[in-house]
Amino acid sequence: MAQYFYEKVKAVAEEEELQHLIIKADHQKWADEFRKLVELDKVHDKHLIRDVIDWVTSDPFWKVNVLSAKKFRDKFGELALKMRSATKPKQQQKLKADPRDKEIAFQRWVQEGNNPESFNWGDS
Repeated sequence: MAQYFYEKVKAVAEEEELQHLIIKADHQKWADEFRKLVELDKVHDKHLIRDVIDWVTSDPFWKVNVLSAKKFRDKFGELALKMRSATKPKQQQKLKADPRDKEIAFQRWVQEGNNPESFNWGDS
């Protein structure tokens, strides 16, 4: 995992012309951070870790802010949540309106003594 992450970060650094930030990357320390993520932080889903790596290194904001395994581990929970919310289909994020909502609003409108013909049946 550490090597995979390093290769992805290296590509980002080259793309963003930030190679100087990873020149001194200590592969042993990076491997240790991923070991800690699995053993100490109890993140056993390696597919999730890989998905977060892929997402972090492609997200416009995070790809230039997470350039080390330590930062990745420190932010892992936040990154996983942001990845999931960013990759959810927009239809699931927006609650669908109940078709009965307009009818209920109409009933209230009439009960308040308003003219039924003046009720706005539009979507808003």
